[in-house]
Amino acid sequence: MAVAAKKDVMGIINPEEMMSKAEEACDFMKALSTSTRLMLLCSLMDGERTVTELAEMVGAKQSLTSHHLNRLKLSGIVSARRDEKFIYYSLGNTVARDIVEILYREFCKPD
Repeated sequence: MAVAAKKDVMGIINPEEMMSKAEEACDFMKALSTSTRLMLLCSLMDGERTVTELAEMVGAKQSLTSHHLNRLKLSGIVSARRDEKFIYYSLGNTVARDIVEILYREFCKPD
């Protein structure tokens, strides 16, 4: 996922590298940009779940849930593991977990 941008001797980030990092951040944020995906991510805060469990939790069809999970997986936000006939999804990396924790705390966590 994200790798720290290199700084020159004055501590200033190279503009080309900054642009690359900004584009990477935009792609990451685009992957989060639907309410269904945010609900899926909040549902993964307590640990891994199957597509069936997630579909029930967010009130979506399994095919739509799988589509959203695939987009999140391609972005590195979630990871998947197969266990016999089930695929389990979980939050994929530290950056994703940190951001989802903030979103969960601010928007999903029950009062």
